Amino acid sequence: MIDSAQTPAPPSGFHALAVLSPVDQAMGPWFVRENDDGSRTVGFRIEDKHLNVNGVCHGGVTATFADILARVFNETYSGRPGASPLVGKMATITLDIDYLGPGRPGAWIEATPIVIKRTGKMLFTQALISDGDTPIARCKAIYRLFQKKGGTD
Repeated sequence: MIDSAQTPAPPSGFHALAVLSPVDQAMGPWFVRENDDGSRTVGFRIEDKHLNVNGVCHGGVTATFADILARVFNETYSGRPGASPLVGKMATITLDIDYLGPGRPGAWIEATPIVIKRTGKMLFTQALISDGDTPIARCKAIYRLFQKKGGTD
């Protein structure tokens, strides 16, 4: 059993990702690390609250984590190195996930999402979600990008 009272700290270099919604609060905590190459890695520790009846990470938690990965783009990605970040809102259009293996209790799960393409209003991403060197899921997603005016353009 691994509950939040006994959860080990995240690996070195990770800091808490800000809570933006009740879902973040319930499913997290989520963590992020800035990498030397400018990418960001997002991670979380599998706790008891993340487990399904089989005693492994629930697929819905893994899918929520996959969707949380978009936040690293919303906060930092501009499409051009050295350019200003996106600051508008995003909405998930499609999230595809392939489950490759179980996430075990206590495991540190992480992913470094990459951008495949960005257009004026769309962002295409993919990521491999892993427990160390063991992949547990892969995902790809399409997000709708909104302008600064609040997500209604």
